[in-house]
Amino acid sequence: MNGLDRENLIKNLNGIHKQGVDYFRKAADLLDGESWSSDPWGKVDREEFWNKLDSKLQKKAKSIISKIISIAPLISESARLTTYLSKTDQIDLGHAIKGLRSYFLLSRYRYWGPEVLHDEGDVLGVTPAGQADDEGILPSDALLIFEECYRRIIDVVELVNPLTVEIAEKNILITGQKSSPIHPDTAFIMMWMDPRKVELEDVYMTIKRCFTNFGISAGRADDIEHSGKITEEIIRTSEFLYADLTGARPNVYYEVGFAHALSKKVILYRKSDESLHFDLAGYNCPEYKNLSDLENKLIRRLESMTGRKIKKRK
Repeated sequence: MNGLDRENLIKNLNGIHKQGVDYFRKAADLLDGESWSSDPWGKVDREEFWNKLDSKLQKKAKSIISKIISIAPLISESARLTTYLSKTDQIDLGHAIKGLRSYFLLSRYRYWGPEVLHDEGDVLGVTPAGQADDEGILPSDALLIFEECYRRIIDVVELVNPLTVEIAEKNILITGQKSSPIHPDTAFIMMWMDPRKVELEDVYMTIKRCFTNFGISAGRADDIEHSGKITEEIIRTSEFLYADLTGARPNVYYEVGFAHALSKKVILYRKSDESLHFDLAGYNCPEYKNLSDLENKLIRRLESMTGRKIKKRK
């Protein structure tokens, strides 16, 4: 194979580990003696420590994150194909990979399972599972947890049969997941575009603003066409995909179908009273009444997906 086998996958992980240790130590040295602010409960803002790093260290962190994201699909698919690794093992692996990303950004990654609420034997409801990385963490502390996440990932990879990695590699190549690396904190917006309809531009700006609030750079087809990039390639490389199915535009449905063929999740929304084509009828596609409703719903969705919180919400 021209791709990664298990031996090279382990070498990649060891390389990430070595670079990571160097990064956290340099970050700790840089922040040594620095003061920081916290809320009355002692919680530090997510970007408090990250913003104190110089551009060189930030660039190094983002480069390492890109390497993690590029091999994450192969690790996850290999684990999925390994019969003696349970669904719980796969979920733990996913949290470890997500944790790596958060800790390189000097934010603390947390996750929790569902909780049933009781009152004297009566079930009051269920608190859903969730995750968050909305709290800053010192580089020295991040290094310790980074080591734990790395160990959990490498332990899984070492358990996987080399042949299983080859099969996983082929599966990924077939679906196109590995043709291009994922660009962190990027989003591609798929929607009806018509310069004669001002309301569509308002929808676009609302969506884009929501992503911007989470530090995610978002654009749509008319943005990327000027840069000479191909829409399909942007769909492959964007971390987040959003589709507004209002107007039932054929090109939007095609792009959503292309994304689904790559096994990529798409955030779907539509304006109230808009019907769905039968091929997407089984997908979750909430309706929104107006721009304010869309903004509130999309912010809640992004909070759930990213584990981040924005400081101000309408």
